[in-house]
Amino acid sequence: MIEKKYASNFYENIMNFIPILFCVSALIGLYLTSLYSYLLFHTFAEMFSIVIAYGIFIVGWSSRKYIKNNYVVFIAIAYFFIATLDMLHTLSYKGMNIFTDYDYYANQLWIATRYMESVTLLVAFLFIGEKRVIRPYLLFSVYVAVTGAIIASIFYWKIFPICFVDGAGLTSFKKGSEYIISGILLVDIFLLRVYKNKFNKRIFKQISWSLLFTILSELSFTFYISNYGLSNLVGHYFKIFSFFLIYKAIIETGIDNPYKIIFKELVDKEKLLVRAKTEAEAANRAKSEFLANMSHELRTPLNGILGYAQILSWDAGMGPDQLDGLETIQRSGRHLLNLINEILDMARIEAGKMEIADQPFSLRNFLQNISRMLAIKAQEKEIDFTTVFGENLPQAIVADEKRLGQVLINLLGNAVKFTDHGGVEFCVTVADAGPEAPGGDVRLRFEVRDTGVGVPDDKLEAVFEPFEQLRTPGRSSPGAGLGLAISRKLLSLMDEDLHVSSTLGVGSVFWFELTAGRAAAAGSDAASKRRCCRSYKGPRRKILIVDDDVENRKVLRAALELSGFEILEAGDGEEALEQLAEAAPDLTFMDLVMPGLDGFGAIQKIRSDPRLQDSLVVAATASARISEDAAKNGHGFDSLAFKPLNFDKVLTLVGDLLSLEWNDDASAPHAAARTKTPPSPGADAVELLYDLAKVGDVSGLRDALGELEQSDRKNVAAFIEAARLLLHDFKVKELREWLNRYREEANEV
Repeated sequence: MIEKKYASNFYENIMNFIPILFCVSALIGLYLTSLYSYLLFHTFAEMFSIVIAYGIFIVGWSSRKYIKNNYVVFIAIAYFFIATLDMLHTLSYKGMNIFTDYDYYANQLWIATRYMESVTLLVAFLFIGEKRVIRPYLLFSVYVAVTGAIIASIFYWKIFPICFVDGAGLTSFKKGSEYIISGILLVDIFLLRVYKNKFNKRIFKQISWSLLFTILSELSFTFYISNYGLSNLVGHYFKIFSFFLIYKAIIETGIDNPYKIIFKELVDKEKLLVRAKTEAEAANRAKSEFLANMSHELRTPLNGILGYAQILSWDAGMGPDQLDGLETIQRSGRHLLNLINEILDMARIEAGKMEIADQPFSLRNFLQNISRMLAIKAQEKEIDFTTVFGENLPQAIVADEKRLGQVLINLLGNAVKFTDHGGVEFCVTVADAGPEAPGGDVRLRFEVRDTGVGVPDDKLEAVFEPFEQLRTPGRSSPGAGLGLAISRKLLSLMDEDLHVSSTLGVGSVFWFELTAGRAAAAGSDAASKRRCCRSYKGPRRKILIVDDDVENRKVLRAALELSGFEILEAGDGEEALEQLAEAAPDLTFMDLVMPGLDGFGAIQKIRSDPRLQDSLVVAATASARISEDAAKNGHGFDSLAFKPLNFDKVLTLVGDLLSLEWNDDASAPHAAARTKTPPSPGADAVELLYDLAKVGDVSGLRDALGELEQSDRKNVAAFIEAARLLLHDFKVKELREWLNRYREEANEV
């Protein structure tokens, strides 16, 4: 390592020494050339300084936008004309035999050039600072005019004073001009020191030494004796040094400094980006933390609201009005829960934590369940809801049932919400097979058509933005405006896209395609047909509910006790461990967020205790921070239940974990009321209701039952309640069959 360091330093020293070696070699070469031929020496020396002067102009002009010092820009432009006059001076020198009609061009051009150089360095001080603006093209034009006048006064008008006479040497004009030029340069040095704060420290030194070398060069040419004398050689050397230092100053201000500034800006921007990224990540973590906490705080009271609404709806003593009120509570609670879930889903998608979990499921049952759910909403708005399912659809597919259902419910829900007349059509077909559907996969096309308000052309993409809602005069739009945004992002996770076409006032079509694997035909899902409040066979099972919230314990206890379970309660993890050791419950519902020993800490102790490690524990949480897989594999829970709890799913989960066998005749308490045969309200009333049920006229059935209730007929209350219970769940077919039994009994009589 040390050897490499020394080798690197040696290489850097050699590279730094090369320019110095080149300059020394060039100066020695010029000296040796002067011994051989003064004309050759003069030409080389002048051309050397001319090349540098043109370089000053090229660099200064090219980088003038980046040079912050107007003084430097000014002299950079002027050196183009200084170099041009020096070029003419070199070509006019005696012995070159280029301009033969006049012998005094060279010295006149020398003095004219030096005057231009010294005056330029003086006038440039007028432009120091940011208030004076240099117009490069105007300045260039002025110098073109001045240079043209100087050349014309020497070559054409021949009015420029003579500077050299053969045999007599330098004229008094030339000698006096050298002193005047030196005096102007001294003023330049003085002004340079006055405006020292306007210059970079290195540039200030370079220009100062350049002015000093120019003065020494001028003085050297005032008292040299011969062309081969030392003063002549030194004068040319000083001139080269002077031009080179100006060149260095231009390079540093025009290239080095801008490079450093740009590089510094890039470094600063990179630091700002890193800081912004860190702050964004911190803000994102804070947002996720906030959403997770708010999720817990909002879901906890919803658990009580929806839970008791479910339990009360099982009470056979509830009348139609009370059931309608409970249904309103549940519907409103579910709506609020959907809003919470949408916001959390959007946060998960943005954080890259949303995953697609493909599982086999029955496509037919899936589509029918979604259609039944949305058909109810459509009937409430008295609009048509039709389905078109292709005959060649597979019975079962492999896809993410939950996320696909979320997308379809969002699209169908929007279609119903924004349609007041006409209807909604839900189409699912097999798309043309393509490269996206290889092997046994199937390409499905989902379309949702409506005759609603439509979307303007300029809003077709905006509707997919988060929190963007289509505002229609006279219409309120409930929701958070996240449904379409989440749907498109979910489809994006499935490598698909959501499309839309719409005509304002006519309707809209939303569609997407999905490649899914074919699965073996799924049997009927018995669990989906089960209802809450069912009983099980075998010995009574014991369940421990662990939750610091008393209301949460009460609502879950009420639901489980109705199915015959023995219930134990605990308020925290420590109490739960005691209950587990003493009472040995068959299953434990464990809340995760509790003071003291929380659910995570409790499950660790349970799994580490040989007496308790085989206990069945279900995590019950309102937090959105944990997934079902993480609960099972990462934390040791047997399953996960999200609050607000759906008690039908809770009982199914309990039955699966405890391997329970449910009684076949178990059903909701209202089933008994529905299966009773109340007295007939009369053949005419039954026939009217049957005809309305036969054509599916739900609205007409409601009106007819209302009229029947207002009539003077006796003993019709039980009949009306039973009919309304069936109608409440839109079981029109069951209602029709029920009414038909009354018709058959009447015919038998």
